[in-house]
Amino acid sequence: MRSGPIAVGLALILGLWASNAAAGELRTGDIVLLGNDSAWGFVARRFADADTRWSHAGMVLREGGSLSVVHMDGSPMGGRIRREALPDFTANARYTRIVRPGLDAEQRAHVGRWLLGHMARNTAFDTRFRLDDDSVMYCSELAWRALDQVGMTPGSDSLPRLAGRAYVPVDRLLTLGREVGDRLTSVAVTDLP
Repeated sequence: MRSGPIAVGLALILGLWASNAAAGELRTGDIVLLGNDSAWGFVARRFADADTRWSHAGMVLREGGSLSVVHMDGSPMGGRIRREALPDFTANARYTRIVRPGLDAEQRAHVGRWLLGHMARNTAFDTRFRLDDDSVMYCSELAWRALDQVGMTPGSDSLPRLAGRAYVPVDRLLTLGREVGDRLTSVAVTDLP
């Protein structure tokens, strides 16, 4: 009879240990994809390559023991680049996936400096979704451009076009690395395997 509660307690302890290990393994340059039901999410899903679950993206930024996600917030009240704790960034997501590009330490450092540079400039959200102006960006463009800085994208010629203009579908970011975490329910992000 007592083994039931002990087994449950042990499972909880092991789960917390595994979730902390997963969060500890996240690196600068990892991409966090979200699937949610926001207004921008509705738009993003309409322009997906194939996987319409994904509607928002951010990039992990690790500075020492601090872990955050940098993303473009498309708020109608003046969207800008934002930096949030990972649990806050994923709190309202129906789906979450973490993709790890094959970056070496130097490339991760370069991506981190690039993200911090845009944070310092307070880069605005690009409501026109244009790739020909890097002074403003949308979420998937931010991740694409960050990785393009270190030669980790196939280039804009590989992107789909609409009315003659290239754009970065959120689900296209799945092709830039390998999956290292996936969550398909609304549990805390620390429950990632």
